[in-house]
Amino acid sequence: MPDWALKLNAVAAGVVVTFGFTMAWNPIPVSWAVLAGLGFTALLVWLGTTPKHIWAWACLFLGLESLSWPVVQMIKLKLGGVAEPSEDQTIELLRAGVFGVIFATFWLTFAYGVFRWIKRGEPPAEPPVKR
Repeated sequence: MPDWALKLNAVAAGVVVTFGFTMAWNPIPVSWAVLAGLGFTALLVWLGTTPKHIWAWACLFLGLESLSWPVVQMIKLKLGGVAEPSEDQTIELLRAGVFGVIFATFWLTFAYGVFRWIKRGEPPAEPPVKR
């Protein structure tokens, strides 16, 4: 596969992961989103040797972002100076927790499946030479 195709896949996956990052930290300054996007894209270029690897890592990052979503909501409340959340804020935290776990389970399971698919397609390791 040409090198430009790998980089194109890394950029596309970086955009998807950045979109998830900005959803978790909404509202976020544009400069932070751009820095996160560049960081994710650089990491995916470094980690991804094939498009399969790039998208598997992207799914893993989306799962970790989804898992961190409830924690991010709690951090935003604490940074906002809320000592005791109101009923609406508590419902929002509960909703974020439930959806965060559901989406994290989906993305992490999907990433696990893609990594297994990649491993199954690789030739088996040669047995050690007996002496």
